[in-house]
Amino acid sequence: MKRISYILLATLLLAATVPATAQNNARRYGVKSGIIKLVASSGGAETVETQYFDDYGNKESITYTIDIPGLVKYDTWIVTKGDKMFGFNITEGKRSKVTENPNPTPDLTFLNPSPEIVAKYNIKELGEEEFLGRKCKMYNYDIVQNRNTITYTGWVYKGILLKSQAKVRRRDVVTYATEFKENVAVPASAFQTED
Repeated sequence: MKRISYILLATLLLAATVPATAQNNARRYGVKSGIIKLVASSGGAETVETQYFDDYGNKESITYTIDIPGLVKYDTWIVTKGDKMFGFNITEGKRSKVTENPNPTPDLTFLNPSPEIVAKYNIKELGEEEFLGRKCKMYNYDIVQNRNTITYTGWVYKGILLKSQAKVRRRDVVTYATEFKENVAVPASAFQTED
């Protein structure tokens, strides 16, 4: 049961952290490229993540380690391309493709969202607040997963989600950036889906 909870947590955190990939080469972010170090926490468990993006968010991926003491430890790499997410486990430096799933939020964007996107995700602007030394816009938004609607609060900088929090199954789920390098070179391997 604990293992299932961690897998559910990882899925929820990923949906909150990597909301979408731009459609038709539209800019999702107001920054060309970046590498973001993140911490995701829920119920006392923490996961360290690294998010990579390039081409204003048209290319995006995230890595994290699942470590359940006494049960399992592995690294996961998720690459988002359009409406699909590709998941890989990494063991001893080798990637093995595990899943190809629909992206739960392929069209969610905070950089000039259309009225349809605002309505679909119930996006509401809450004001501004500084986070990680950057002036962020704060939003509430809803994501539906398994017929459950989860309301998140997000701190967004130039379309990039730097912090999010929600209550899921009576647990606080928080993901926040600890470091953000803007407009840096991101290796092409970060977006590779084939060996």
